Amino acid sequence: MAPDTDVPGVDDLARIGLLELSPDDASLRPVDPRLVEARLAAQWRTAAWELELRASEVEHRLAPALRIFMAQAPPERATPAVEYLHGMTTIRDYITRVTDEATEEILTAQPGGGRPATVLNAVLPLTLEHLRRGVRMRTLYQHPARFNTATKAYVEAVTEGGGEVRTLDEFFDRLIVIDRSRAIVPTDEDRTTAVVIHDRALVRFLTDVFDRNWQRATPFDPTHASHASTEVMPDIHSMIKRLLVEGLTDSVIARRIGVSERTYHSHLARIRESMGAQSRLQLGYLLAREELNQEETAPPEQGD
Repeated sequence: MAPDTDVPGVDDLARIGLLELSPDDASLRPVDPRLVEARLAAQWRTAAWELELRASEVEHRLAPALRIFMAQAPPERATPAVEYLHGMTTIRDYITRVTDEATEEILTAQPGGGRPATVLNAVLPLTLEHLRRGVRMRTLYQHPARFNTATKAYVEAVTEGGGEVRTLDEFFDRLIVIDRSRAIVPTDEDRTTAVVIHDRALVRFLTDVFDRNWQRATPFDPTHASHASTEVMPDIHSMIKRLLVEGLTDSVIARRIGVSERTYHSHLARIRESMGAQSRLQLGYLLAREELNQEETAPPEQGD
């Protein structure tokens, strides 16, 4: 093949060494590809070795500067004592993730009355899975949850799986504690923002608050639902009386005991009837007098 041929690709073949001039420079002849492969591989290995050597030299030369920089650089930030979550979806996804990571215990305080059936049906499979993994689960509700059909069904399934549920007459804040190492609490009433607490002292304090409430709470056995009124109704009425004496409004009291205002007024009517009060004002007077009489008849404390 003549050196000045116009055949496509000839120049590329000649450049990489697959074609070479004949001894008389009159034509191009093919070269054994094995020889070309060996030559190119040797060239590339040499180039790679040179680059590796240059990289080692750069690392060696920059080592003193790196030591000075690391000595003066601020330490990496540890996990913050608190972090904020914004938006109900973000909060829900975070709670799902950290409860899936739990290895020992999940504590949950759910104020108010019964929870919506749609919510309970969604969380039940996750709750049962945690129990199957050997995670201890304790949940605290307020007494009115005992009268909610969906909540009773949920509690029955959870207790059969090994979970523990109790109810309390008093109002408490929503709280989740994971393995006693982090706690999650809402920062507003509509629960669109929450704070995650990592500080050990704060988590220990919140866990202690939960444990103290748990000790005073009444076990929730949904198989004895017919006994709910006799078990917790006196506590509910005592709480209403105490809050009335404190001067709280009806709407606030209803929220504190975890019921709707309509249900609260039913309780209030029963209390008025039991005390012979004709009006809310008279009821307040009778309750205040009752409390005063109890204080006067109480035995003196030691040292008085």
